[in-house]
Amino acid sequence: MVNVFLVNIKPYNWDECRKRAIFGLRKGAFHPEFKEGDIFLIRLSGTKPNYGVKAIWYFKSERTVEDPSDVPWDDAEYVWILYCSVLIEEFEDFFMENFEGKSKYSEKIKLNAGRLIGAIIQLRPKEIVNYLSPFLSEKSNELKVSAEYLGKSINVYNLLSNIILDSKKNITETKEKIPLAQKISDYVGDPINFRGIVYAPLNEAGVILLFSRVMEDLGIFYEASPSSSFPDMIGRIKTESGLKKVYIEFEFQSRNFLQHGHLKKMEEGVPCDYLVCWEHNWLDCPVDVIELREVIEELV
Repeated sequence: MVNVFLVNIKPYNWDECRKRAIFGLRKGAFHPEFKEGDIFLIRLSGTKPNYGVKAIWYFKSERTVEDPSDVPWDDAEYVWILYCSVLIEEFEDFFMENFEGKSKYSEKIKLNAGRLIGAIIQLRPKEIVNYLSPFLSEKSNELKVSAEYLGKSINVYNLLSNIILDSKKNITETKEKIPLAQKISDYVGDPINFRGIVYAPLNEAGVILLFSRVMEDLGIFYEASPSSSFPDMIGRIKTESGLKKVYIEFEFQSRNFLQHGHLKKMEEGVPCDYLVCWEHNWLDCPVDVIELREVIEELV
């Protein structure tokens, strides 16, 4: 299966990267295992309307940087240089993810902006489907061109379409391979290796445990756990006026808040100030959302 990576390039480095179809990894940056043919969605970071995917390359090879003169960038210390081939040199306009609101969630690609932090992000099979589907729809005319890929002439649109199909198949096969008896005991989230927690949470209990590791960073202090079913926690948060009482609810996904009937309880007068979750997938959430997936990206 072909891997798909989002590759973030600073606008001031774009010209040098584009000229040579190269990308550099800084010291300490995440370095995935690449194989020839892996797809790089080249994304320029910036502010609206100047951000998003601008080109498509595929990975050819890599080598370590022996001397600073090996790379054309001087904004950081680079330790790896990646060599690529071009599939789409440059789109007429950016493919923008349309992040919205305080949480910067994108209904378009079903991702929070925090997921795209870093030099290189490897998309999971479900993320590939969610990202490439609107991408193909929006850029279909520019993608329906021929290009050389691994020594063969291919249609770029067809290549990406096949990657979507393979990802959907991978999702289905993965679900089928997990015996029902093992789904709870043997299935874990992605590795995060964050403050003693090896894997990402898969349920509300894991969210609560992870939250306990970042409360101090967020300026939140535990006060009590109400005996009622909602909200889950009473805490205090630092403000200019002192420690303000806040009511906090935990969910694995923010949309669970709606599914569990908590919105109705708020309408009846039960207070809730913050929703803490692992994945924020409810754009219209009426309370402030703390998405732990984004928080730990910023704290690493």
